[in-house]
Amino acid sequence: MPLPAPECVYAINAPIAELTTAKLFVVSSVRLWAAPHREPDEPHPDWRGGFVAAHIGAEGIAPFDALLRLLATAARRALDVRCARCPRLGEDEAWMLQLVSALQHGRCAEAELVLNLWMPPAAARMAMLPAAGFAQALSRARLVVALRHREAARISRLSTAAHVQRGLALLH
Repeated sequence: MPLPAPECVYAINAPIAELTTAKLFVVSSVRLWAAPHREPDEPHPDWRGGFVAAHIGAEGIAPFDALLRLLATAARRALDVRCARCPRLGEDEAWMLQLVSALQHGRCAEAELVLNLWMPPAAARMAMLPAAGFAQALSRARLVVALRHREAARISRLSTAAHVQRGLALLH
């Protein structure tokens, strides 16, 4: 029996300028990690620099890299990860925030549902360990992604809708 799909608690295309430091760290790290895969012939900054600056060592770098490698390999669909300069939150960046928050707050079942959105169940089970390692490393560095409720996403979607142009997601 398929697992129920969770509801995203972050509004897609929300302005990233409104994110907290912990959330910006997650989104920018994902974007920087994905950049060489999106444009392999262009020079890109090393995504590990943010981890070093935040005093997150190998205990955060290795699981983050493993999680994103699994995700890139096993994803069922193309992922909405924006370029580093995009001022709006991509769908899968929002899901990554929800994944990290769930793991940091002991909501493993919710985290598993998020992983299952991206990849088949076997790959999702494999991804749980590095995802938890990344979330724990962020917690140790005091980068906690606060729990957010569906109501906050609904309010954010309403306020964001006035600023979003049709087709914006197609540009990234």
